[in-house]
Parts: sequence; C-alpha cells; structure tokens
Amino acid sequence: MVYKEIVIGVLKREQTVCLSIRQSNQSFAGCWEFPGGKLESRESMQQGLQREFREELAIETFNWQPLMLIPWHYESVSVRLNVFTTEQFSGEPKGNEGQAIKWWPISELDTIEFPQANRGLIMALQLADKYMISGSFESTEDALGRLQCAFSQGIKLGQLRAKNMSEKNFVPLANRAVELAHKSEASLLLNGHPKLLDLVPEADGIQLASNVIFDYSARPISSDKLLGVSTHTEEEIKQALKIGADFILLSPVKETSSHPGVAGIGWDGFAALVKDIPVPVFALGGMKQEDVELAKQNGGQGVAAISGFWPAEVSSK
Repeated sequence: MVYKEIVIGVLKREQTVCLSIRQSNQSFAGCWEFPGGKLESRESMQQGLQREFREELAIETFNWQPLMLIPWHYESVSVRLNVFTTEQFSGEPKGNEGQAIKWWPISELDTIEFPQANRGLIMALQLADKYMISGSFESTEDALGRLQCAFSQGIKLGQLRAKNMSEKNFVPLANRAVELAHKSEASLLLNGHPKLLDLVPEADGIQLASNVIFDYSARPISSDKLLGVSTHTEEEIKQALKIGADFILLSPVKETSSHPGVAGIGWDGFAALVKDIPVPVFALGGMKQEDVELAKQNGGQGVAAISGFWPAEVSSK
C-alpha cells in the first residue's frame, strides 16, 4: 500500500485545541481540521510542523511529540496522518491564509464536523492513557470500595468485568459503579453483551472480548457509547475495525501471570501492528504505570491493566 504522508499538529492550550476551517477551494470544505500538510523535500516531521504552523497560523512552535499514526483510505487516495502534539508555542494563532481559527474544548470535538480520517484522533484526545480493568473482589461493597480508590487515585477510564457473576447480581453493581465513576468524572465500560446497556443505560459503553466479535457484522451499539474491542491477531483487529471499534486492546505485549508460557508480542510487535490501526490502541498484558510512556512511544494510546491499576483490598474502616 502506497500512502501519501501527511503531518498533522494538535496544538493544545489547557483543555482546548486550535482548529481551522477548510476553505472553499479545498476538499472537505467547511470542515474543521488540525493544521498540517505535506512535507517538503528532505524535511523532517518536526521541521514540517514548524513550517506549516508558521505559514498557516503565524506562530512558532516547539517540542512536538508523536501522538499516533492514522492510515486512511479515501476513494481517490490513501493517506497516513502522522499526528504530533505540543503545548509549547509563541505568538497567538491567526488565520494567516484567510481561514477561520478557533480554540475548541476537547470535550466538544465530537460535536463538530471533521474529515472522516480524524475520527480516531478525536477519540485519542478524549480518552485517558490508562484503562483500568476490574480484578477480583469479594462483594459488591468491596468492588465499589476498590473502584472509589482507583478513581481517587486518578483513573479516568475503567472497565467493570465480572465474568463469573450472574446478570441478576451484576446489573445492580454496574448501576452503582457507573454512578460512582461519573461522580469522579470518569468513564466506565461494561465487559459483556451489548444488551447490558439496556439494563445499565448510564454506562459509557461496552468492552467486547475477542471470542465474540465475529458474531457481529456491524457496530452493535449506538455511536454515543464507547465500543472497546479486545484483540490478539491481525484478523481480530480487522474485525474490530469492521464493527466500528472506537478503541482496541492489543495483547499480550508481555508474558502474564494469568497465561504463563505464552510469549508476548513485545514492543516491536506492538508498534508494527499499531501503525496500520486508525483508532487508539491500548497495550495489554503485563502492563504497569511505568509502561504508559513506552506504549505512547510505540504508537499506542496508553496501557490497559488489571493488577497494574486495580487497587488491592480496601479497608472497610
């Protein structure tokens, strides 16, 4: 596959990003976009971004850091967006080429129109870089206590997973857990069948296990909920994208205690797969807090973990 390489810059200021509107003589006219463009001869990504922002927004930018790669296929061309981000700049952005400029809150980006290739980028900006998966617990109160502890420690994205619990017992727990998450301004997905959202309507989405994703030929939940999909192979990744996954879990990156003797794909294997995935990817398998930056350096959104994030027994006192 031959891609047209494009460099894109996400300029951040607190919880907002700087966007411009595509003009009438451009494709996708009227859509908002992140500034950027094609590289010139012998130009590095950093140099290209600095030049584009100087030409388009009349500012100097510094210290661009890689965020993600987005391969995308339009009818007439295939592009790969090399996305970087920074908060370091001098001057105040203005439409140096006559285009409208605006600082948009990150939380509102899914309410405005972008070229289709930007879908994964919007999701990456809105998702946290740590995805906690619930581990073992002894009772509903124990589970809620551990969740509260995790949220108080800064977890903003979680998955409630209780494979051995009956639906009758899981649903009341899930409703209370979601309420707890929202009070902490966190999001909580449910691991299980999409129909759980009918019983826990305030949940933020569903996490599908890899062994069920081939049961679906289209996205199984509405677009206003998050769909996470667990994967291990290229075939599963393709299926996850086919059914509209908002983000993907890719494992195992390292050997885990739950699957001893099963070799992980390693960071090189992770990076090789991620470069062809247009949505955020969390590394799973033996992950800990210190692996977050490694995951990002290899193209990932961050890491997902049970033992790395699920609190140990919480005192009832």
